[in-house]
Parts: sequence; structure tokens; C-alpha cells
Amino acid sequence: MTPSPAEPESIDMTDGRRTRRVRNRVAVIDAYLDLVGEGNDSPSVAEVAERSQVSHRSVFRYFSDKDELARSSIDRQIARLGPLLTLDSDPAAPLADRIDLLLTRRFELYEQIGPIARLMRSIATRENSMGELLSKNRHLARRQVAQLFEPELSAMDPDGSEEVLALIDVLCSFESSELFRHDLDLPMDRSITSIARAIDALLAQPARSLR
Repeated sequence: MTPSPAEPESIDMTDGRRTRRVRNRVAVIDAYLDLVGEGNDSPSVAEVAERSQVSHRSVFRYFSDKDELARSSIDRQIARLGPLLTLDSDPAAPLADRIDLLLTRRFELYEQIGPIARLMRSIATRENSMGELLSKNRHLARRQVAQLFEPELSAMDPDGSEEVLALIDVLCSFESSELFRHDLDLPMDRSITSIARAIDALLAQPARSLR
């Protein structure tokens, strides 16, 4: 059966609407991320609409509420920073090289994701799904530390290994970077050097519990 002339046009119109919807949705998310990155912790829908050049009414067609917009924006930012979330290192590499890789990669990530990481923590206080995502990310970060320093940690007794792992995990956390970079106002290189010395000292502990 030969399609009527109206059928291809109908398909094109449907595809065009879908493309426009995707484009506008991404524009809204990017506008939200830009505003958050500029220090606006909670952009209003009016501000997002103005920055994205998408109407206020349309924003609510793409997102049911501000929390959904925030979640979608967080997902997009995390996807953008994927390469900084991985650590490809040989556990047999010199300890100093592994420490430097960990801290350099972490601090680069925190510099990029800082505004969104703060937003995630504020949302987590009222939304379980965001709290679960934070918990998942923390477990991933802890596993990376355990794998990277497995030779040194495995030489300690179980209690000592767990304590050292926990301390290194805290030293390499986003919260620690906030203290060093913002509360203490230290430049990145000094922050990394200070934490690297602490990690090196912890991993040089004898194979016993720190108690």
C-alpha cells in the first residue's frame, strides 16, 4: 500500500517535536548547572527559564518539580566527569606514585563537581534516593582506596587495616577537600602535599592495630 502524502509529514512532525523536547530539556539542565556553578545554590525556575531561553511553563512540562530537575542535572554532571571517577593504576607501582594519582584525580574531580556535590548533600537531607546515591558513591570511593593500597593494607592485621583504610578514606573525601581548599584556603598543590604526607605515614604503620 502506497503511503498517503500526509504520513511522512506526520512522522517528521513527531520526530521534530521529540528532537525539540530533548534539546530544550538539555538546555534547561545545562542552564541549571551553569547557575549552580556560578554559586547559586538553589536557582529558581524563573532564573533557569531565562538562562535556557525556555519558557517558565515549558520547564514544568519537562520536569515535574525542582527536585527532579536537580536530580537530572546531577546525573548529567556525573556523566560528564566519568573519566575522573576511575583510577587505573598498578598496585605494584611505587607508593608515592599511587598516592599522587589518587589525590590529583580526587581533587580535580572535587574542583569540577564542587557546586553539584554541595547540592547533592542538601537534597539528601530530604530525599532518600539522593542519600542512597551519596552512600553508593562513598562506597565506590572507599573500594578504590582499598584496591589502590592493597599491598600495604594486606600487610597489616585486620583491625589496623580497617582503621588505616577508614582514615585514608576520610582524608580523600569531598568534605576534607572543602576544609583544605575553602576553610583553610590552601591551594590545591599544598592541600595534596599535606594529605599525601599523612597517607604515607599511615601506610608506613607497622602491621598492627592503631589502638
